[in-house]
Amino acid sequence: MEVFEAIQKRHSVRSYLSDEVSSEKLEKLLEAARLAPSAGNIQPWHFIVVSEQQKRKKLSKGRYAKFLVESPVVLVGCGDKKA
Repeated sequence: MEVFEAIQKRHSVRSYLSDEVSSEKLEKLLEAARLAPSAGNIQPWHFIVVSEQQKRKKLSKGRYAKFLVESPVVLVGCGDKKA
């Protein structure tokens, strides 16, 4: 799939299967995120994997986040503004 086609066909997902996500898939996703380009290659980010039900439930109380409690895992991207 070409980049422009992927952009055109993208959509937001708000309904998830309860299937567990394998650690291999999570590692692959995190590696892809880690390798994303950044200005000056400073990579001012880190990622948090939230798989515990109680923590996902707490996250789902945030604005526009009710769907998070249904997902089997949540990846939180954090940026360092000082970098």
